[in-house]
Amino acid sequence: MRAKFIFEVLGKQSEVHSLPVYYRTIFMSFLKRALSLYDKNYFNRIYWWGEKKNKWQKPFVFSVNLPNMNFQDDTVSFRGDIMLNISTSDYEFFVNMYNSLLNNRLYPYPLTDSCKIALKQTYLVREPEKFDSKMTFKTFAPILIEKKEGNKKVPVLPYDEGFEEIFNNVVDFEIRNIRLLRGQNKGLQKRLTFKPISIQKAVVKHRVSEFVEKTNKDIMFLTGFSGLFELSGDPEDLKELYQNGIGFRRGQGFGFVEVVR
Repeated sequence: MRAKFIFEVLGKQSEVHSLPVYYRTIFMSFLKRALSLYDKNYFNRIYWWGEKKNKWQKPFVFSVNLPNMNFQDDTVSFRGDIMLNISTSDYEFFVNMYNSLLNNRLYPYPLTDSCKIALKQTYLVREPEKFDSKMTFKTFAPILIEKKEGNKKVPVLPYDEGFEEIFNNVVDFEIRNIRLLRGQNKGLQKRLTFKPISIQKAVVKHRVSEFVEKTNKDIMFLTGFSGLFELSGDPEDLKELYQNGIGFRRGQGFGFVEVVR
């Protein structure tokens, strides 16, 4: 299930708008606020375990498209409407999130003190009718694949040695956790083969509260990749990755992919 939401920026004469460079974090907060306002019990079930944050894999992915983006220091400027893509394999999540973003009580929503948005249009996106054992994908948001080295997490890119094995391990863990939410203890049904077609390294400035509290630094740097690639594997697994995204931090605006063919 997939939907696209278009937001207009309110109350500014200039065509140029700006957001902090960690705009994905701002939209993550926006989605949480929308969901909690619409259904507090469902929001708590997704994001909390009693008094503790629920760090279980989330059954969704999102991406934000800011047209004509221009990065300068810790700010990104853009022109035009903001496009938000949301995708999931979880029907309950989709219905709750979709309805929460249609909620008139949410708008005008202040992304920042100087940038308020209102919902302009929304579309349901038709998914591919059939998933094959070999498909080409393009990224709408960088994919983050990491491995552990001691206490550190180290980014791994498609041209690094051992990438495919690490990629399979990460994706198997991701898919198994998402399927467990549906009562299925099942990871990848077949090992994936990753073939890069046109891949670029992507270094992204990001912000999460745990990092700020732990390091006293405002911004973290994440390294991933974006572009075009081919995946071979079980069609059901490829559909799961299409619907829920690929890699780490999917619920923070990373790993959103679209089928090319």
